[in-house]
Amino acid sequence: MLAKTGLLIISNPKQIAKILSTIESQVKNTLYIQLLSALSDPFGSFYPKSFTSWPKYSQTISKIYSQAAHHCNNLDVKVLLSGIKYNIPKIQTQRPIDLIIFDKPYSSNEIKTFIKSRIQNITDDHKIVTLDSTEISTIEEETNDHVEVFKHTVLGGTFDRLHLAHKLLLSEASLRASNKVTIGVTEENMLQSKTLWELIEPIATRLLNVENFLKDICPELEYNIVPINDPFGPAITDPSMEMIVVSQETIRGGEKINAIRQENGLNELKIVAIELVDEPNPNPIEEVKISSSTARIRLLGTLLKPVKPNENIPHLPYVIGLTGGIASGKSGVSEHLKNLGAHIINCDLLGHEIYKPGKPCHQQIVDTFGDKVVSNNGEINRQALGGIVFNNPGEMKKLNNLVWPAIAEEVQKIIKTCTKKVVVIEAAVLLTAGWENQCHEIWTTVIPRNEAVIRLQRRNGLTEEQANSRIESLPSNKFYVDSANVVFCTLWPVEYTKEQVVKAWGLLEKRMTL
Repeated sequence: MLAKTGLLIISNPKQIAKILSTIESQVKNTLYIQLLSALSDPFGSFYPKSFTSWPKYSQTISKIYSQAAHHCNNLDVKVLLSGIKYNIPKIQTQRPIDLIIFDKPYSSNEIKTFIKSRIQNITDDHKIVTLDSTEISTIEEETNDHVEVFKHTVLGGTFDRLHLAHKLLLSEASLRASNKVTIGVTEENMLQSKTLWELIEPIATRLLNVENFLKDICPELEYNIVPINDPFGPAITDPSMEMIVVSQETIRGGEKINAIRQENGLNELKIVAIELVDEPNPNPIEEVKISSSTARIRLLGTLLKPVKPNENIPHLPYVIGLTGGIASGKSGVSEHLKNLGAHIINCDLLGHEIYKPGKPCHQQIVDTFGDKVVSNNGEINRQALGGIVFNNPGEMKKLNNLVWPAIAEEVQKIIKTCTKKVVVIEAAVLLTAGWENQCHEIWTTVIPRNEAVIRLQRRNGLTEEQANSRIESLPSNKFYVDSANVVFCTLWPVEYTKEQVVKAWGLLEKRMTL
């Protein structure tokens, strides 16, 4: 059985790739890493003797996180800083350790003594693994330009789904601070331009994740973790700040902050730029550096929200409600699902059917809206009807009250006679009509607004203003995502949409067998 939480005691950072490659098969969730700095006497001390030596570990920590991306990216890896910075008696972690891994052989007595005297939070049934990272090495010191220590450091970011690049930035700010670190976490009003921003975690979750990480790696520092609703936050107003950590891609942001500080009569911040971690296996639509946007892209087609059992509908056929905004690619996803074996119920087509003469809705619509909505051939003039209900909530509600129950009734007739294991109800109004109660799961498609506008102009012959007006009259992407178990995005080539659907189908089949 895999250990939930491991602690790697590492004396030989140069062999970190070799060591980490063997660990993922032994640890399930969290891997703490403790550097031993006194290599000649590893069990006598694990903290440096010089105050100004803290930042000299920066490159080593960067290399560790970089190798973790390649060899154990599924683990929550945390390089502990307290033992590097302070003369602490014991290694302290928030999670209890149930596996201790040493990167070189020690005697049984040495290991027992170390565990008893140096590890604070450990389970009674912990296990021990000893690896052999043959050659001994020392920590490489950096140049003098990179060993400054500051009382108060600062950094900012979205910190969505806290990943290794975030951890590297946060570690750098903590490593170089002697007293305090301020972290600005962007609020929702700043996220609209980001890829799949609708999947970004709530601000409360991101704040808590940053806090938990920092308290784990170095609880001795004072942390000020604050939401920010502009690109600068407290970095342009706090006179006590001395240094800002940025990525190589955001140096200009640091320079802009300094320009504003200078205008405000404040000291300029020392800018420390960090090279981010390469993404080990990016596909063509992903970023080459580890990023939150790549993490969100990889969530497409996966189960984002647990499925709640619906005892009011039969287990089979298994009903998927497929919805999403206008021009978001529902029909394309439906086609992929059809090819995988699902039966598709297109509620738009059903709606057209129930409008036809002789159907109950036809006469109800005429009685409600008058003969002006009837064409010369006796059929409902959908354009005339749209002119009445569009942008008129009261009239739209009247129409919906007629049409939605009729469509729902037809859907149920089809489901009851369907012989396939999976039925997909494709409907833009699925959630607003309340049809989610007929479904085991809700799947949704999303597309950035600017792309939806382009598609509506091309597909429906609308002007940009008309397309925007149509989109504004409908629920937002966030509305659909918040209600969905599975999300797709059709922004990229058709083959990538297909990959998302195939992934979702495979995971669905596994869920259905449980």
